[in-house]
Amino acid sequence: MHERHSHSLSRAQCEEFLAGAKIGRVILTEQALPTALPVAYSIDGNDIVFRTNDSTKMAATLNGTVIAFQVDHIDEQSGTGWSVVATGVATPVIDPTDEERVSGLGIQAWVESANARYIRLSPTIVTGQVITYQADVAY
Repeated sequence: MHERHSHSLSRAQCEEFLAGAKIGRVILTEQALPTALPVAYSIDGNDIVFRTNDSTKMAATLNGTVIAFQVDHIDEQSGTGWSVVATGVATPVIDPTDEERVSGLGIQAWVESANARYIRLSPTIVTGQVITYQADVAY
């Protein structure tokens, strides 16, 4: 018999998975309802930095707002994979020196815009799960 198992990841393991991906989902509230928006991102120290168009609803809501950020990878054939969620306060990168530095992180915008801006998420909670496949489990 074959069985999948789920177990929690440590914060260090979660941070390794976060550092290895390039696309994640910003999860925030829009008109009192949750929404998830895909973004390209990079890690800057302990923070997650992503770009958004300054004219989007997301940019308008991300100034001191608590958001979640989710990244995952699932193998659809085996049903194995991992998921990481980081939760914390999002703030725009407005300091010119900091903006210049994070622009060197290589974050590719999904849609180029002259109004693009960087948002920094400083996570206070980071959790994750991994689902593994174990063959020949005895019952």
